[in-house]
Amino acid sequence: MTATPYRMDNKDIFELCSNNKIYEIDLRTAINRDLLVPFEYFGIYDQEVDYEGISYQNGKYNGKELEKALSTHKRADLIHNNYRKRSGKRTLGFCSSIEHAKYMTEYFNQHGVKAVTVHSGADQGPYFMERKEAVKKLRQAEIEMIFAVDIFNEGVDIPELDTVLFLRPTESYVVFLQQLGRGLRKVERKEKLKVLDFIGNYKRAHYLPLLLAGENPMEADNKRYQQAEEFEYPEGCRVNFDFQLLDLFAEMKKNDPLEERMKNEYFRLKSELNRRPMRLDLYQGTDLEIKKFLNSRYYDKGYLRFLAEIDELTAAEKSWFDTIAEEFLVEIESTRMNKLYKIPVLKALIKDGKLRMKAPIEEVGQSFLNFYHDNPRMQKDLDGKKHQGWQQWDQQRFIKEAEKNPVKYLSKRKFFNYDEVNKEFYLNQKLEEFINQDLTEYFKDIVELRKLKYYNRRLK
Repeated sequence: MTATPYRMDNKDIFELCSNNKIYEIDLRTAINRDLLVPFEYFGIYDQEVDYEGISYQNGKYNGKELEKALSTHKRADLIHNNYRKRSGKRTLGFCSSIEHAKYMTEYFNQHGVKAVTVHSGADQGPYFMERKEAVKKLRQAEIEMIFAVDIFNEGVDIPELDTVLFLRPTESYVVFLQQLGRGLRKVERKEKLKVLDFIGNYKRAHYLPLLLAGENPMEADNKRYQQAEEFEYPEGCRVNFDFQLLDLFAEMKKNDPLEERMKNEYFRLKSELNRRPMRLDLYQGTDLEIKKFLNSRYYDKGYLRFLAEIDELTAAEKSWFDTIAEEFLVEIESTRMNKLYKIPVLKALIKDGKLRMKAPIEEVGQSFLNFYHDNPRMQKDLDGKKHQGWQQWDQQRFIKEAEKNPVKYLSKRKFFNYDEVNKEFYLNQKLEEFINQDLTEYFKDIVELRKLKYYNRRLK
């Protein structure tokens, strides 16, 4: 079971179970069904940090500046005072960096709280403890708190955990849910998880009510502008924001234009991937709907124009502007798909990793056959009397199916043709001068994006 089947590292966890989804459930439903404990959330106004004074680039705050701003005595006092008033017996605190975690651990020990630091750095410090030992001691109540950075995001269960502290800006909704999930596991006599979130004027802070309501920002972009009190939170959960935060959220919403968010998301992801994000990366790794990048009032001619606006195109890619190459990419991005039939036909145009001008119909049929046999998640496309017994169809039967549907309809567009005499599906001859590895990568990226979007929209 995982909360993040589509991951920031682009590894598809469904492959581990042969593309079969055993069960899927969101945060709100899991709590409503009593599979996870409810949470009591305290959004605490943090006026000790002015995030506007911290450098922000590529969708992230400068690490060193952020660490310095968060590691102050006044802020530690604020955290400690709220911890004393509201915490349980076993607490996990998420920090911005190893040095921040070490600072908080030292402060809490000096104020009578048995705390340790768990991290992967070389300079361990006096309160360092290996993760396995720290978890054991926390579960046995031999220590009261663990301060960590990202080492507890995934794969660690501490059911006895009853308090989580968010001591850094929430910059990724995936990470936020992973960290929240550390404390939601059920155990005997555990009634709820307490969450203390120290919130200042950092970017995207006003998205927090949406995340706590169990909504996916990627699919619910319009809801992020509701008032915090208007969200439907999971059953049994209580959400409390300091009144200053409600005013802050309202002000931040006014100064959060879509085009700026798009740029920030793009550069944040670029920094994490260490390469230029493609469409599929943005679909899987951001909290903005992919259509915003492909077709919005700011960039109305596809992803290529968005990249041009933020100066992320190569000279070769710029040469595609206002040519059939750009039209071709936009067509693949936007062509209607009531079924996935077009995907294996388009995939047949790729051979040995390269886009080619034509594909024999035998290879189109084989691509069709392989696509549905190899992708159990997509087989709902073939439900119904018309495709009854398709599992026994041979290549010729799939060729016939391809000819009468996807090949026929794609060939109505100016970018594709079908030679019924020579039995070849081919591209418009004018595209040949643009066919290279760059265009191939764009083409493959769009095809994979369309496949995944269709699955998430129609087949889940």
